[in-house]
Amino acid sequence: MKLSKLSLAIVMGFTATGAMALPFGSYTNTGEDVGNTLNIRFSGATAVDPGIIASAIFLCDTTQTIHRYSVSSNAVVFCQIDQVKLPGTGKTNLAVYKYSIGGSGGGVGNVNNSTLIPFIDLAKMGASECTVTGTVTAAFDIDGANPLPAIVDTLCSGASNNANTTTNAVSSLGVSDVEPQFFGPAAGTYNNLDSGALATVLFGIPVTKNVYVALQKSQGLLTTSLPIAGTCAADDQTIPCMANITQAQVTSLYTQGTNAGFTWATLFPGTVIRNDADTANGDQLVYVARRVNTSGTQKTFEALIARTGNTSFGGRICQPTVDAFVTGPNAADNTAVNISCGTTPQRGVRNNGSGQVIQCMNVHDAANRGAVGVLSLEFKQNTGPADAVRFLKVNGVAPTYAGLASGGYTYYGDVSLNLRNATVNSVGPTLSLTGYSAFVNALRANFANPATIEIINGSNQPFGPSGLMALDAIASPLVASLDFTGATARNPWSRLVGNTTLNNCQPGKKAPTL
Repeated sequence: MKLSKLSLAIVMGFTATGAMALPFGSYTNTGEDVGNTLNIRFSGATAVDPGIIASAIFLCDTTQTIHRYSVSSNAVVFCQIDQVKLPGTGKTNLAVYKYSIGGSGGGVGNVNNSTLIPFIDLAKMGASECTVTGTVTAAFDIDGANPLPAIVDTLCSGASNNANTTTNAVSSLGVSDVEPQFFGPAAGTYNNLDSGALATVLFGIPVTKNVYVALQKSQGLLTTSLPIAGTCAADDQTIPCMANITQAQVTSLYTQGTNAGFTWATLFPGTVIRNDADTANGDQLVYVARRVNTSGTQKTFEALIARTGNTSFGGRICQPTVDAFVTGPNAADNTAVNISCGTTPQRGVRNNGSGQVIQCMNVHDAANRGAVGVLSLEFKQNTGPADAVRFLKVNGVAPTYAGLASGGYTYYGDVSLNLRNATVNSVGPTLSLTGYSAFVNALRANFANPATIEIINGSNQPFGPSGLMALDAIASPLVASLDFTGATARNPWSRLVGNTTLNNCQPGKKAPTL
């Protein structure tokens, strides 16, 4: 669950100073919109989970105690509304829910088809499996002036669909790494949705640590490189010492065709995969830790990075009649990952989540095999379970704010915010509901603010700031001038066709200005 990303930017032990608590017992709605609480329900991509939570907290009355409840990949923020920051709702309290099972595809189909999914039920938070884990406070400013307030964090054990803590409801908002059309045909061809750009996500080329060091050596970066010695230590991840890859090499790694003997030396002559001790040669084949077909990350890699076809039947294709992405067995859980990436390693494995991609790469590295994966840059190197994951420069450009802003780094996609419209088979809240449109407007404004984005990204990568960026193309009002230096989390490029319609097949172009 990516809510832990927000925890990277918080300090434990802070005590809230609110004059009045607003715990789960204050939730008194007798229906979705019957009562004094505005319910906002999200499903879909996990990349913006911390941003959704941060945006929700920012709209709360900071003189009152704010609560967050979570179980597995399921969470809700419950608070009293700050009527200045979120006016016109006609409600006193705010409950913002995020259901992250299913990734980006869940932020499309669930919303379009009014699918009932198990959201946390505030009326059930008194269950014995829910315990307060402490109060936390954010250490960053979200609006350039005021820090995020403290929240009381309650963690519930069990599955994300635990009947003791959840109740089925309809998602009113979805988020996906790319727009809905990439996920193939659906009932009504997604005509129950209104979609638009929300923010930019940078994606990288992740390889296992043994590959990274081998490429550094073969590219003459290391002090031990021959015949020309470089100046870098092994595994140095600063920009001058980062290993590099070209677009042609990227596409080759993720396609491979029928070449069952495809090795790292096939693309990078002189590259030899070895263990950390640099004494024993390992398996030299190229293994691919990819995602399942419904993943927005996978869709982005197919459309914009590997530049292959779309593995979802009937989905939008940026490059028709091209080679297919490497595929293989589906790893639905961690046990399956350990088999397909470890016990009986497969050339390609369709992992169910980004966490499993990291696990798969760790398993390969531990077994002295080299792998390439599919990940966004929100995942930090050398933190948590990602010890064996390293990102590469592409065409000599590092995947940072500055790399993207300069126009040199093009591996990014624009996240789609998917709203249910009121034209066909509408169930649950739409923009016509009092308070709903006010929240959507506030959410868009928060994601257009680079300060919000920098909270989401948290700490920098070893090679610089990266992750999400605010879109200048949708800033309101538009910015007066564009920043091509990457000094802040602002993307000066646009994938909007006609500056209105999101199409991630659109090559980046200059964003409009005032």
